[in-house]
Amino acid sequence: MDDDDIDLDLLDLLRQRFGMSNQQSDEVSSDTGVLNDAKHIYDNAIDVSIDMYGTKAAAASIHTAMEQQSYSTNAWSQHDLHPKLSEGFSEVDMVNFIFTMDLLNFSFWSELDAESRYQVEYRGKRWTGYNSLVACLRRALDGGVPITTPRFWSSAQATDEVFKLVFFSATDEQIPLLEQRIALLREAGEVLNESFGDPEEPEGVDDAVAEKGAQLLSAEESDTPDEGQLIEGVEHESEAPDSNQGEAAMSNLPPESRPAADRSQLIGGADQESEVPGSALIDGAVSDVPPESGPDVGMNQPLRRTERESETPVSAQTDALTSDVPPKSSPASFALEAKERKAKPELKPDHSVMRLLEKAEHSAGKLVNLLAKHFPCFRDETRFDGKKVRLLKRAQILAADLWGAFNGQDYGHFDDVDNITMFADYRVPQMLHSLSVLTYSPPLDNRIRTLQPMDSGHSWEVQLRGCSIWAVELIRREILRVHPDAGVNAVLIDFFLYDLAKDKERVAGGLAMPHHRTRSIWY
Repeated sequence: MDDDDIDLDLLDLLRQRFGMSNQQSDEVSSDTGVLNDAKHIYDNAIDVSIDMYGTKAAAASIHTAMEQQSYSTNAWSQHDLHPKLSEGFSEVDMVNFIFTMDLLNFSFWSELDAESRYQVEYRGKRWTGYNSLVACLRRALDGGVPITTPRFWSSAQATDEVFKLVFFSATDEQIPLLEQRIALLREAGEVLNESFGDPEEPEGVDDAVAEKGAQLLSAEESDTPDEGQLIEGVEHESEAPDSNQGEAAMSNLPPESRPAADRSQLIGGADQESEVPGSALIDGAVSDVPPESGPDVGMNQPLRRTERESETPVSAQTDALTSDVPPKSSPASFALEAKERKAKPELKPDHSVMRLLEKAEHSAGKLVNLLAKHFPCFRDETRFDGKKVRLLKRAQILAADLWGAFNGQDYGHFDDVDNITMFADYRVPQMLHSLSVLTYSPPLDNRIRTLQPMDSGHSWEVQLRGCSIWAVELIRREILRVHPDAGVNAVLIDFFLYDLAKDKERVAGGLAMPHHRTRSIWY
């Protein structure tokens, strides 16, 4: 029997039963097990296979492209919307923003066309896909809603109406799995408070903040911005609602405003608005097939929800806002005068995520396992061929995003970041197929090409994800075999392939193979 065939969970139970366990029950390992499980999936897959010739060719092309682009962690901060320390974000702001972002980083694809799909208006643009999520967070912070403060998620002020305003769409389609996103925020807030909270920190939102919000609610109409005025970089060309009404509803919420800034490019799981340098590389992966109409990355299953009180001091105003304001003018609902924002008392920092990171002790693997242990929504596991397998996409990408955001320093310093695998989602399998790395059985190929949905946990879906992880690992090994000093890891390869897939779809007319359709919270 090969070591990879051993059921480690069963082995650990047997060790504990006979008092032979070499770990304390509360000790968290740095080995996520994802790579071994991916190999198990690959070894037993019958509908997805890896072409070794395609893998070698892809490794050569990817290495050349990454060298020409000087692809590194520096690209993370070049994303148009990612927060930066240079903007005035503190370290705790950055950590909380990234945690919130990756907590909700799933299911952005749509069956609607590009004009009708979910979009977020922010800074004079309309953002889709992953970018729409980041735009929602930035827009809410600019409007005084502390959406990236975990303590806020379970406070009385965080009603369903407020969350719906945070994710407000510029089109008729709302963000996919909205109810699940709200449930995840509340669940994660409770876990952070119970497991990583500080008794000396307040559990809810400061009374002083709520009191100041009530004062702003009664601000005179003359102090509000005019329709069409440039507000925090958002120029409203369409008809806008009464801005005083929008201010009243939003300013009754606790503030945590942050400055905004421009950036240029994206990395890791984002819909790029500008052309990526070197995008013409790996031309063999592109066909003349027109792009698919709408899809863009994502998925999920319902989670338990925590019952909240239906009446709060802000609910009446938010109800009025959602019923009276035209959807396409939603950014104005977050507009507050700069002088008013400066006058607001600041929300006390929430350090619960920082304490979570401190327990990881600069181990990316340990952080991933801590997330999977404490948060059901990060526990991306299923069964395949009679064995439990771990894929842990969002838990791993949280470690990777911290690594990129802090450029491998401070809270982004991990001694074992090279042990993180590729993040099994939609776009990278799609790109690997276009590069002739992955091949599919006729039934699976037909299911994907005809855009038929695939259940989360279905054998085909697990094979797609597991074989993608193993394929990227083989690409990494091949690059290092030929170029020992390349300094590449699975994180950078994943980011590059994702960006390349998005760029090829937009610039070169689309990829021949659509991505598979699975709707779940896991990716």
